[in-house]
Amino acid sequence: MNRDELFKFIDENIMDTEEVTKYLGISRQRLYDLIKKDILVPIRKGIYLREDAEKRKEEQGELREKYYRKSDQD
Repeated sequence: MNRDELFKFIDENIMDTEEVTKYLGISRQRLYDLIKKDILVPIRKGIYLREDAEKRKEEQGELREKYYRKSDQD
């Protein structure tokens, strides 16, 4: 793998803390809570797999739909 391929791979598969918080629409504190509960696990301090963030976003959407929509109907 040459340097350009490596940079492309990193860009497509890795996110930093700021990118994850923006992508998930959460605060840093909430991100740290997710890390503490092993819900989102960094590969190194401040570095996350994009796949893990995407999976969390999907789960987060399902949870929000389940609980927020239910409470709106009450």
